[in-house]
Amino acid sequence: MKKIGFLFDLDGTLINSQDSVVHSWVTMANEAGIPLEALAGHHGIPAEQTLRKVLVGRDEAEIQRWVKRVTDLEIEDVDGTDAVPGALELLAELTDREIPWTIVTSCTTDLAIARTRAAKIPMPANSVTFDQVSRGKPFPEPFILGADRLGLQTDLCWAIEDAPGGVTSAKDAGCIVAGVLTTHTREELPHADHHLEHLNQLLGKAGL
Repeated sequence: MKKIGFLFDLDGTLINSQDSVVHSWVTMANEAGIPLEALAGHHGIPAEQTLRKVLVGRDEAEIQRWVKRVTDLEIEDVDGTDAVPGALELLAELTDREIPWTIVTSCTTDLAIARTRAAKIPMPANSVTFDQVSRGKPFPEPFILGADRLGLQTDLCWAIEDAPGGVTSAKDAGCIVAGVLTTHTREELPHADHHLEHLNQLLGKAGL
């Protein structure tokens, strides 16, 4: 049997950070004069890419200022950030069985560290964060880099995602994609190869 690995998205997949995300983005949007409805549909997309879309016409320095502002707000506000049910047990089993896995997230490194610490989720040294790629999700680079860091081809990697942009990123990278139904419905993740109601279904789907 060929060795396979697992590439996990972070927010909405391994951790629940929704309260922090909402508080931080609403605060920043009000300060920046961004209509809240303009932010809809951007879950799973890096903050910088989202802000470039909603701040069209503003200069680079201002865009970067708001990127820093929302990231700082999110790092400061990790109250209520916790592990998704089954996440800690799943990662412990993969580690115990020496099945390779890592995290592939749209968070910056500092934000990923803050959130994994708050949720008591281990963050591997070979995790992929937004500041380590040239183009984040929905582009395929993050998952290509994640597979490379596991020493595997992308077609031997399962990507576990909760958002449409992440599913697109992983599919275009050539991964097998399991959509975990924490923040989106099955109908909203039609391109995933598998759907999970709970993380404890993953190893069975993968034949492990």
